[in-house]
Amino acid sequence: MLGGMKQLPGPPAALLFFVFLFLLVGRVGAAPGAPPALVVLDMELTGDTGGPQFEAEHAARLRMASDLLRQELERSGLYAVVDLTSARELIAKLQSQQRYLHDCNGCDLEVGRQLGAGQVMVAWVDRVSGLILTLTYEIHDVASNRILLRKSFDFRGDNDAAWQHAIRYMVRDLKSMPAAQPAQ
Repeated sequence: MLGGMKQLPGPPAALLFFVFLFLLVGRVGAAPGAPPALVVLDMELTGDTGGPQFEAEHAARLRMASDLLRQELERSGLYAVVDLTSARELIAKLQSQQRYLHDCNGCDLEVGRQLGAGQVMVAWVDRVSGLILTLTYEIHDVASNRILLRKSFDFRGDNDAAWQHAIRYMVRDLKSMPAAQPAQ
């Protein structure tokens, strides 16, 4: 002891403290001032899908669009996008019970809870025809089960370029509005 001050814990205790603190901050979602932890589920396609001849094309487009959405949201700095890898089994189970996770009455929140995120985004494209489509998203607060944000964007053209443009526009629009905050 120096001058009546207590000696700090040795390296093993300090290391355990910082590991605990790191796990706690990661589990809660984010440190103060950091962007909220957001699970972005894979995008879904509803409506007139054009028939079985378009299944492979749409499956590839949904994968591309989901990846692009996560990248653009992460790049925007609005959210810390959470990796879905450890929840893939749960997601597959939920999808086997419900065709669309955006319409499953809150089952998406189970994924958010498992991954320790404060918010979950579900996004889907409703295809009216090969020309007319609507991109819709909802951001749900895991703790309160409330919808924090919901918005739809009409776009033209069932092709990669049109989907990419719609996703980038959606993220720009999100950046222009106040951040979605968990319910108090």
